Amino acid sequence: MDFSANLDSDYDKLAALIKDKDIAVLINNVGQSHSIPVPFVETPESEMNNIITINCTATLRVTKLVLPTLLARKCGLVLTMGSFGGLLPTPLLATYSGSKAFLQQWSNALASELEPSGITVHFIHSYLVTSAMSKIRRSSLFVPSEKPFVRSVLSKIGRRGGSIGYAYSGSPYWSHGLMMAVIISVLGVYSEWLAGINRNMHVDIRRRALAKAEREKAKGKKES
Repeated sequence: MDFSANLDSDYDKLAALIKDKDIAVLINNVGQSHSIPVPFVETPESEMNNIITINCTATLRVTKLVLPTLLARKCGLVLTMGSFGGLLPTPLLATYSGSKAFLQQWSNALASELEPSGITVHFIHSYLVTSAMSKIRRSSLFVPSEKPFVRSVLSKIGRRGGSIGYAYSGSPYWSHGLMMAVIISVLGVYSEWLAGINRNMHVDIRRRALAKAEREKAKGKKES
């Protein structure tokens, strides 16, 4: 299903597929970021629209389709993937950052709303993980590979970890939890100093990505 298309017909098909199925768990993991860090004013219109449609609209529409089943069984889990990019205002990833911040507020509100019905809603604060989205192939201390990360998520549902002060949320991977605790308790989520570090980091990533694209373009011309 291409969530960027946001077609009613696709959601109708999805509704038909899950009809009469005893669904207990919904994992909202669909997402898109920017292809490379980009100033907001230069963000391609299609990329901006896709990020909002996939990260926000699709997550809400799918959750709304599945919730009646969870409400009927009076138990279940809605697990939504967040990002440090939504926790911290992230220059040059402004649209992605805003989309994940939106999901944080929505998930917390939904969690409180559904708690009396026996449904657990939990939001995951995640730093980088080796994946196609992050474009990181090698794991490290703060960038786990997929399996250890997923294992930590599924073993710590409902536990806050380093996500101090964030109800119905958690940072399950140990190094991410440590980073969260330091950011929240020492530096401050809305620290100008931290935003500046984030900005400089993404300016450098953009510079290197554009330089690489130029080298590949030049190489392609030579080969042709």
